[in-house]
Amino acid sequence: MRTVTTISGRMILLLLVWWTLTEGDPSGIGFGLVIVILVTAISVRLFPPGTARIRPMPFCLFVLFFAGRSVTAGIDVARRLLSPSLPVSPGFLTFHLNLPEGGPRWLLANTLSLMPGTLSVSLDGARLDLHCLDTRDPIEADVRAVEQKVARVFGLSLEDSAARAGGKE
Repeated sequence: MRTVTTISGRMILLLLVWWTLTEGDPSGIGFGLVIVILVTAISVRLFPPGTARIRPMPFCLFVLFFAGRSVTAGIDVARRLLSPSLPVSPGFLTFHLNLPEGGPRWLLANTLSLMPGTLSVSLDGARLDLHCLDTRDPIEADVRAVEQKVARVFGLSLEDSAARAGGKE
């Protein structure tokens, strides 16, 4: 039943996106249905339904947080590029994530790619490698704060996730 709900939800969301992109023009609905079915099938294959479910209110708060941090990231990068001294100390950092596999880890990795000064390089199990513009910044604190926000979006407790992951990875 969970798989049917997930597939239906994805199809409805994709249909809404299609309707928005076509400005509600009914002439494209046949083609749109074919595309929505194909994209839904691909999304289920690439991202199978998991056990974690997004909670609407924390998700809305997360979107606001994400939008604000994305603007901050753009300003930070522009400031660094326009600065004559180019204040950077680039490098790679590795973090062990406490979130469970699937959607929560993917959301964290992709969110961090749009945060100030970080880019997710690889996600292998619970290990996340980040490229950072300035390794002198408090990056670990930022990663843990965003990880906590992602956990809230999915209604997870990081302590429970860490205990589950401890035996597996």
